[in-house]
Amino acid sequence: MNSMRFKMSSRINTILIIGATAGIGEAFARRFHSMGKKVISTGRNQDKLKEMAKELPGLETRQFDISDLATLPTNVDGTLKDFPSLDTVLITAGTQLSYNLFDPSLVTSEEINAEITMNLTAPILLIRLFSPHLLQLARNGTKTTLFMTSSSLAYVPLSFYPTYAAAKAGVRAIMKILRQQLGFNPNGKNMRVVEIVPPYTDTGLDKAHREATIAMQGAPDKAFPSMPLGEFVTKFFDSLEQPGPDEEIKKETGVGSGEIGVNTWRNSFGKMYEQMDIAT
Repeated sequence: MNSMRFKMSSRINTILIIGATAGIGEAFARRFHSMGKKVISTGRNQDKLKEMAKELPGLETRQFDISDLATLPTNVDGTLKDFPSLDTVLITAGTQLSYNLFDPSLVTSEEINAEITMNLTAPILLIRLFSPHLLQLARNGTKTTLFMTSSSLAYVPLSFYPTYAAAKAGVRAIMKILRQQLGFNPNGKNMRVVEIVPPYTDTGLDKAHREATIAMQGAPDKAFPSMPLGEFVTKFFDSLEQPGPDEEIKKETGVGSGEIGVNTWRNSFGKMYEQMDIAT
């Protein structure tokens, strides 16, 4: 085990993955489990959770729907009661619509609201509920981490996904704001806030509209190619093991176009924050 991997692995002992029954979340749950971490997987699909728990010995599961905002405090409280030493939270649940704002018949107001709730409102509320716990552990000397998945579309929005790109831009902003607030807290030196920035990855997220978006781009050979999920996960962990300046873990861990977006932002708008001496 190389020294970079040791730093990352030694930081994470018990990790809660919110949105772990499919796609990137499930892949992360499997990878962290294979590393010997205590993994708690959550999702709406109880059958999938049972299947994963049977396949992965020691995996803990919790069923809850983050779009049901009223139940979030109860679910978070219950999780923290059962796992008081939880040191890492990774929020990656999401949903995606594709529609044209000039054609109201393609999407309802309720669908737009539901997408914003799942992709932005619920994650912000989860940050609010979990951050005090992570900060308290950090205050007592435990290294803690809050991960949240945004998207390369947060940096380079595309017309196919109006609400999704806007919500992920909001995630990008809230992570930087949380990092700023953490920087003002003298007890926050052991806590890290990390934005995960995937490229267009081959998951089931866009299953309902993939063919339509390919058609809008002209033909399959002209469409933006997706990165295989396994390739993304491997590159994510490789990147995570390479710390930023004076950091055990990077502030953003981007892959492919996600990494390009992060580096471009850091070398442009990020310089403005550096001049203001504000942590982002």
